[in-house]
Amino acid sequence: MNSIISTIEKRIHPLAWQVFCLLISLSIYILVLNNRSPNLLRPVSMALRLGFGVAIPAATLVVYGAFRAKGRVGELLALTATMSLFALGLAGLWASGDTKSVVLNGMIPLTDAAGYYADATRLQYGMDVSNFTAMRPLFAGLLAFFLRLSERSLMTAVAIFAALAGYACYIASREIQRTHGAEFAVFFLMLMFLYYRHHSGTTMSESLGVSVGLFGAALLWRGISARKERLALFGITMIALALNVRPGAMFVLPALLLWGGWLFRGRKKYSFKFLGLGAAFILLVFYANNRMIAFVNPGGVAFENFAWAFYGLASGGNPWTYVFKAHPELGLMKDTEVTPAIYKLAFELILTQPELILKGALYYWRMFFSNTWYNAYAFVAGDNYRVNEWARWGMYLLNGLGIYKWLKDRSNPYASLAMLAALGVLASVPFVPPTDAYRVRLYAATIPFFALLPGMGLSLLVGLIPTRIFKPQSDPALVEYPSASISIALIAVLIAAPILIKTNGRLPSPPEADCPSGLDSFFTRFDSGTAINLHRENEFFTDWMPDFHISLFRRNIHSLPDSYLISAMSSVNPENTLLYALDLENNREAIAVLPTDQLPEPGSLIQLCGYWDEPPGTPYIFFHADEVIEVAAK
Repeated sequence: MNSIISTIEKRIHPLAWQVFCLLISLSIYILVLNNRSPNLLRPVSMALRLGFGVAIPAATLVVYGAFRAKGRVGELLALTATMSLFALGLAGLWASGDTKSVVLNGMIPLTDAAGYYADATRLQYGMDVSNFTAMRPLFAGLLAFFLRLSERSLMTAVAIFAALAGYACYIASREIQRTHGAEFAVFFLMLMFLYYRHHSGTTMSESLGVSVGLFGAALLWRGISARKERLALFGITMIALALNVRPGAMFVLPALLLWGGWLFRGRKKYSFKFLGLGAAFILLVFYANNRMIAFVNPGGVAFENFAWAFYGLASGGNPWTYVFKAHPELGLMKDTEVTPAIYKLAFELILTQPELILKGALYYWRMFFSNTWYNAYAFVAGDNYRVNEWARWGMYLLNGLGIYKWLKDRSNPYASLAMLAALGVLASVPFVPPTDAYRVRLYAATIPFFALLPGMGLSLLVGLIPTRIFKPQSDPALVEYPSASISIALIAVLIAAPILIKTNGRLPSPPEADCPSGLDSFFTRFDSGTAINLHRENEFFTDWMPDFHISLFRRNIHSLPDSYLISAMSSVNPENTLLYALDLENNREAIAVLPTDQLPEPGSLIQLCGYWDEPPGTPYIFFHADEVIEVAAK
């Protein structure tokens, strides 16, 4: 048997084998997402989505066993295990109907997620996006592309994002394994999964920022091991791209430039060539992002909401909404005047009360290391408070050991990368307030650097164990992965897809007939994988996307932070379908509620006849349909 495997390994080109492994793992990924096994996949997926104390250690052991397997069979097992892990994390959302601030019952986008989804829909019809999405348009552009590929199925689109994250995580982990062993690699992989699972299945920019950041980290690691300056520069470029997808810890970029200039200095004291080239590539990424903004919304401003957070820092550590409470006159200004006015107010505060900005910075740093949901490792947690505390202090201990390892050998390029990147994150904390979003959501683009320093600490501990079992493996399958070519392809899609989609998008002709007297009209499209169906309790089936019992739906909505929205959702009755829709005639968004028994075939243009409902106290608008009429496309 071993001789047969050895013969196969010699005859198949490594790249062909990688493609084969990817196809097999994607097939299993799709199978996991489509399987509706109530006795196995449902409890396992929900545990991996929401659990921690038992599920995550068990999954870690399985993944570790796969990563320890050698040769090309080991490569197949490791990739399959990784993709299955990310598939189960997404399946857990669809099985549980989990509800939180950005997603309702595992499907309906809310808050920022609703804005991205609506604007991705607008792009498909050739329309400009909102000012909100224009601040960071790359995610909405790729979402529009995935929606187009999947015939506008939201479930398929978010599944593609999760698959991309899983593969990026695998490549970065394999690069780490090649130099530091399976223990560090699997530790890194599981931390990335723990972070990503909170964003998997949502239309939030974090779901792409993590993936791009992981490709950047993989390229940096490869650049060190191969001593190739161009790969390290490409890695920094990808990190800059990730920070344009999901703005966050920007000071990581100068930290990486300083590190790269030191590493590739040759016989000189420092490589200013690397510093200059890296800065040029970073500026190019920011320029490309600005050109994309001008294309999708000529009036858009990059990173516009940074001004709000900056005022919060300058005023002593207040939330980003504080500026509008302190200065309600901002609401009377034109959109183009608001951002400059906020910066002016912030600098006036700094000049008149400089102690406030120091107070704010200290407050944010304190929260970054607190025992709240805002601490740096809040994503390494579950429902058990004591286990969460052990996990948090364990991460701090490993970070301390990572610092010790760097101090022992400051010429180590891997430890130096981990250390300088961590310092870049820490320097960014006052400008990226952890209190503005739970579980360090704003740090998605640089989240790989949250794992490198503690990973160094883990590798130090592993190195102290007197056995050869944990030594890094010399394995031909770990030689090279196509991170550079995949990154190039991803950049091309990010730039070209939104342009092609918007340029070729056309609005369909509105319905010619009016709704019955007294009813309003809502013209939209109904597609598969975009809605949830609510059923009576006496119907026998297993709750799983898109079908849920009304009791589970009503129980889930109480996880929402908006009490007014909870009240509005509580009035939705069974035998209705919910979807987040865009009125193609009036460019108005709403959560549409329509009778399930009147649903048309997926892909149909429909006219909803009913009434608008704007519940007080919440920004959400509902449209309750009494009648669903199919509209012929013209």
